[in-house]
Amino acid sequence: MNNKLLSIGETAQLLGVSIDTLREWDKNGVLPSFRPTPSGHRYYKREDIENFLKKPNRANDEDMTKLGEEWTTAKSPITVYPSFYCETNDTFSARLQSFSIQLERILELKEIFPLIIAIIGEIGNNSYNHNIGNWPDVPGIFFAYSIEERLVILADRGRGILKTLQPVIPDLKTNEEGLKIAFTKYISGRAPEDRGNGLKFVKDVVLANPFQLKFYTGNAKLELNQNSTELNIQTTNTQFHGCLAIIHY
Repeated sequence: MNNKLLSIGETAQLLGVSIDTLREWDKNGVLPSFRPTPSGHRYYKREDIENFLKKPNRANDEDMTKLGEEWTTAKSPITVYPSFYCETNDTFSARLQSFSIQLERILELKEIFPLIIAIIGEIGNNSYNHNIGNWPDVPGIFFAYSIEERLVILADRGRGILKTLQPVIPDLKTNEEGLKIAFTKYISGRAPEDRGNGLKFVKDVVLANPFQLKFYTGNAKLELNQNSTELNIQTTNTQFHGCLAIIHY
């Protein structure tokens, strides 16, 4: 065990939260800090951080899938537990790194954990890259996971697949068409038309590994797993603001 104490800034970067959030967690006993003197700086024990990261759900046992769905389908954004919200790409990257550290320690995931992190990274980064300066209301993404349930939830309240692709493919009319194009067609590698190509990578990884993906955007839903012979795309009765991805591994 590495007994090195981490500063509050180092801990914030590792966990992907703000320093103010850490102070609040310290105050409420969520993640206590250590102070050499009563008026000294806050430090964190690596053992305490690792135990904190092992907790499968830090949202008072709320259903992560339901919470992710509510966040992306609500007419107005709802408030979610701070550790599930990544306002910036830097925050998302830091939390994804923390998740990767946890998965790397699971022996049965040794061969596939880099692929799990890769497809999460592609989906999450797509949200930021395709909505820069164009977030309809709340910027950033919802990112939650449960290691015990082998579950990852990603969601954004961005423009969605259809509106992202229409500037490049004006003839696109429906969300179903947008999903099919995003997961099957290489559009262009030239900026600024490099839109959605990462989802082809996601599809290839899911098809080749014991993963399951459900992806929602607008009023359309895609389901994909290792045994899929074709894309299963359907309309839904629910309107999704942006995108929602549910990954089982």
